[in-house]
Amino acid sequence: MTAARTLLRGGRIVSMDPTVGDLIGDVLIENGTIAAIGPDLAIAEGSADIVDASRHIVLPGFIDSHRHLFQALMRGLAADWSLFQYFTTMFGMLGPHMTPEHMSLGTALGAYDSLDSGVTTVFDYSHNQSSPEHTDEAVRALQASGIRAVFGYGGAMSEQLEILSPPFTSTTPSNEAEIRRVRSRYFSSDSGLVTMGLAVRGPDSSPLDVVRADFALGRELGLRINTHIGMAVLDPQGRPNVTRLHRAGLLGDDLIFGHCNLLTDEEFRLMADAGVSVSVTPEDESAMGHGWPPITQLLKAGIRPNIGIDTCMAVGGDPFTAMRFALAVPRGLANQQSLENGANPWQLELSARDVLEFATIEGARALGMEDVTGSLTPGKQADIVMIRTDHISMTPVLDPVASIVHHASRQTVDTVFVAGRAVKRGGALIAADAAGISRRAVDTVGELLEAAGVTPGWAPPPPPHPGDH
Repeated sequence: MTAARTLLRGGRIVSMDPTVGDLIGDVLIENGTIAAIGPDLAIAEGSADIVDASRHIVLPGFIDSHRHLFQALMRGLAADWSLFQYFTTMFGMLGPHMTPEHMSLGTALGAYDSLDSGVTTVFDYSHNQSSPEHTDEAVRALQASGIRAVFGYGGAMSEQLEILSPPFTSTTPSNEAEIRRVRSRYFSSDSGLVTMGLAVRGPDSSPLDVVRADFALGRELGLRINTHIGMAVLDPQGRPNVTRLHRAGLLGDDLIFGHCNLLTDEEFRLMADAGVSVSVTPEDESAMGHGWPPITQLLKAGIRPNIGIDTCMAVGGDPFTAMRFALAVPRGLANQQSLENGANPWQLELSARDVLEFATIEGARALGMEDVTGSLTPGKQADIVMIRTDHISMTPVLDPVASIVHHASRQTVDTVFVAGRAVKRGGALIAADAAGISRRAVDTVGELLEAAGVTPGWAPPPPPHPGDH
């Protein structure tokens, strides 16, 4: 039987693989895998579906290492909220009123939003598992979307709510029985497009015995562990929590730490030595009060970060804006420091290619998928994005990497493949019922907001500062 084959012909390839490099050429896909890359690949006539890529940049799909997909249902609601206003409203008001249907619809909406903008892989930090039905619906929606994902089981909103009042910590153990059920029922194999991870509260908001139990369970089950740490003044015990984890022997290369805005250089060094990955979400960190994205400090410690969106309740969902923030913020901070020292900045240390690496191959490494995705490399899965170069916002393309980072948008994302299957062609999602999902989202979110007592444009008063007790 003839293998299913697709040939992307004549594109401007940005492979993110130093052995392949950047070139004008072809990408051959066979049975969901990249079979070959090169100029003028020879194939028998009629043996493959030929896609004209001559007016496109061809690159690996973007990897979002930290996004709460279900919150796409409340898109933009938190645009003017601080981090603690978000905590108060999400954990205390919205989350408890979300039904399994809300979780299904929000997860689907977030997944299709990601695919539309060229994100082919996401760590879904799903921390509203109020019942087994909530979890089941979120997992099913994720599996049906066609995106490559790690479903990060994050527990119930009631566990998150505990951190908003003294002693600003959650002592509730994670639901071990439910985690084991989800692992056994949906993820008995790690070979599927959607696999399982853990999204735990971590040392900023849980005592060390809870953290130790969470990490032990995740490691027993072979799960990637993602947690928020070092963001805002959320630690009731006093920092440094990374040092506590180090002393307890809990650091490891299966950990992804989200944000890390207020950590120290010494903590970053400990993380680097242990192989811990760091996910920065630069737009919402800058806007909501997490602290500045610590990209410069991470690079100084030898950690190359990866990039996430975090929540579409507060910011947009495309990787291009996230990359631009990841480039502009550290550049701006460094430039300001030079100016304050009486020197004009001459050379920029962080490059457009650096942040493109953060959004592709570094994300793959963080998720343990560097042998599967993150670059256009023969033998890897064909997670591929084609960006139009003839769009008015893109032409002329003098430097493809600069064009991707600075000028591209979801409107220029023409075609997206996940494991060789086209999920977007000609600028439109293929399998998604976009109109139907949009109608359901509008109807459903109105009911949710009414039940929670939240209205668009409303901002809650901030909760007590954790240091005020």
